[in-house]
Amino acid sequence: MRTLSVLGLMAALVGCGGAEVNEASCKDICAQMNAAPATAGAGGAAAADVKEAGPVLTAFEQDLLGPLVDEVRKGVTAYDEQGVGICKGERTCDEFLGLKVGELPEGKYIVKAELQVPNVGEPGTWKVQFDTECTTTKKTANGETSSTSNYSRSYDVRFAGKDRGYRLMPLRTIESPSKGGARTCNWKLVAPHPDGDKVFEGQWTTPDAD
Repeated sequence: MRTLSVLGLMAALVGCGGAEVNEASCKDICAQMNAAPATAGAGGAAAADVKEAGPVLTAFEQDLLGPLVDEVRKGVTAYDEQGVGICKGERTCDEFLGLKVGELPEGKYIVKAELQVPNVGEPGTWKVQFDTECTTTKKTANGETSSTSNYSRSYDVRFAGKDRGYRLMPLRTIESPSKGGARTCNWKLVAPHPDGDKVFEGQWTTPDAD
């Protein structure tokens, strides 16, 4: 490209009736052309910096898209302070108890989630993973025996509206005391996100029914 530009300038000089085109007359032009790559290089670096910085939204675009971008960055979260945790109740959350509740009195309980999901994306875009690990200890004539069981399930979740969250209720039912031995369970609800997974963790225990 540099050669073509020099030739073009040379032709222009000839066409305008200028002085004879030779090495001396080309000296200044060639010097300018040789300096051009440095300028282009600097411009290229600046362009790269702009590209890396990303597009800048106009005020209109910010008003229109800003809240949606904030939702996507936030990802799946609890709908409110009592959105995820253990409740007293058989199918509904009659009384919210929290994430880590210790030993549960006699009764029926659930682990539940009510989630705020971004209002964007095709079905399957937003997911959560629920896991529990329970250790059951049983007293016998020869001492104690213990066993551990694991449960895991993935759910697709979606935007459920402005006035409520997407409900997973119950994620797990609990009865206290527990048949078969005293039980200690740890649970975790994970909402995967490229910027960092959102994690809710909790625990409960139930005494032996026997």
